[in-house]
Amino acid sequence: MAHRLKIWALKWLPWMFLLWLLSLIVLAWSGYALYQAGIYNKHLSHKTLQNNAAPDAVFADASYWVAHKDIEKALKLYALAASSKDSSVRKAAHYNMANVYLRQANQLLEETGLDGWDKVTPLLAIAKENYREALRLDPHWMDAKYNYELVLRLAPIIESSKSRRSEEEEEVTQETPPEGWPAIPGFPRGMP
Repeated sequence: MAHRLKIWALKWLPWMFLLWLLSLIVLAWSGYALYQAGIYNKHLSHKTLQNNAAPDAVFADASYWVAHKDIEKALKLYALAASSKDSSVRKAAHYNMANVYLRQANQLLEETGLDGWDKVTPLLAIAKENYREALRLDPHWMDAKYNYELVLRLAPIIESSKSRRSEEEEEVTQETPPEGWPAIPGFPRGMP
């Protein structure tokens, strides 16, 4: 019996050693991930920068820069987060970028009034595109729908004048000219 146990132990010893080694590697990796999560949570609670390449850390850094009024850094980081593979981070990044552009447009309108409309229009166009992208990723997101509707009310989507003219020209050529009184150019006299 001892002889069988010895043969069994020699046969399975390399596999047990390999299993033990793999479990140590997994334990070390889990400990490192837990350590990183602790650092991440500490930065979140203290509202400091993450300085990490993970998509959620980049997103948190962008939010930090928005809170500290450095919009350029925030937009760069949001753009970086919007290119991540995680769809929840991507949609939140697009939504927050659109909110930043909408806030800038509103602030510019409040400061300059309608005189600054030429500067506001591109900001609203970028905000519209980012809200659209957020809604492509999550079509049922009510906050994004509401803000997109708000941007559309501020600056509706206007078709180019060339396409409208060509449609109007087609309609005019297809219609038959009116006969009688409506065919006379100008306003008729004596009518209200």
